[in-house]
Amino acid sequence: MNKRIKKKRELIEQVQGTKEAVDIALNIIKSLLDENAKQANEISELRSIVERNAQATNSRFDYLEKKVADKLSKKSWFSR
Repeated sequence: MNKRIKKKRELIEQVQGTKEAVDIALNIIKSLLDENAKQANEISELRSIVERNAQATNSRFDYLEKKVADKLSKKSWFSR
């Protein structure tokens, strides 16, 4: 009976060790998921900033192109 008790205690210790390892792994996974969510939010913010900057740049180029086109266009012969 002594052997059975020893085996039982060894198995209980193994199960407890495994449970602790699983808990540690779950905590690591949760922290990684949180970090991943934070990075996804940062990426979406950066994309919106890039989009706004591109729109601003395009509007500036449109203004300059129009200004240059107005200078280069032929004037009517009435205004000469």
